[in-house]
Amino acid sequence: MEVVLNINDLTYENLFQNINLNIEKGKIISFAGCNNCGKTTLSRILDRKIKGNFNINLLGKDRDDYSLQEYDSLIQVVYPDQFNWIEETPYEEFQMKKIDTEKKEFLLKKAKELKILDKENQKLTRKESLWQQILLAIGKAKELVVIDGMDCYLTPKETEEVYYFLRECTKKWKQSFLITTTSLENTLLADELYILKEGEIILKGDPLTILQKDNLINKAGLKVPFMIDLSVKLRDYDLLKEISLEKETLIDNLWN
Repeated sequence: MEVVLNINDLTYENLFQNINLNIEKGKIISFAGCNNCGKTTLSRILDRKIKGNFNINLLGKDRDDYSLQEYDSLIQVVYPDQFNWIEETPYEEFQMKKIDTEKKEFLLKKAKELKILDKENQKLTRKESLWQQILLAIGKAKELVVIDGMDCYLTPKETEEVYYFLRECTKKWKQSFLITTTSLENTLLADELYILKEGEIILKGDPLTILQKDNLINKAGLKVPFMIDLSVKLRDYDLLKEISLEKETLIDNLWN
């Protein structure tokens, strides 16, 4: 599988010590850690807002060897608390951006479903503004979109909707996504999960496998999703044979 982004031995101040991270084409990666552990700093490093001698490659080329325009056409970073609208409406914002026609039509359709397409930018809710940012970033970035901490602004159900939409994009254009988060609630919808603790990645791999390691997750200041935690405990007591992610499935399995 083609690697889109490769981070090698990233060390920065007291936040990161020898961080290694690979993002493959068409994959969704969740990067989880407690508050103030450096997730936004990582986003800013990938956005080239933080300068340094970092060993970060994008499509096999050092990130600093790209011009600003080239880099921005390949990777976009979404910060949910930062809005910088130029036009009056989301529709006008889309018309001003250079986006492939097929892709633009798909993204405009989603904006229409969300009922934000012709709404004034200044009247958008926090959730609507975040969706607009995500849609525009997907349109502009050919390879990778980084979304920093959307779980702080969306409910778990709203975050789940974003994950499912990103999955559609990975299928359509092999686009990749890196999502930083303080919540593990929807990380099962990712392809790979990284857990950060005190500047080091302590767990990485398949989300379902990682989320069963409750002791390490708790030590990282995070909380295992309720259904996984309950399923693991029931399985350990031989009351359940397999992990159930849905309440109804778990009840059916218990009765059987």
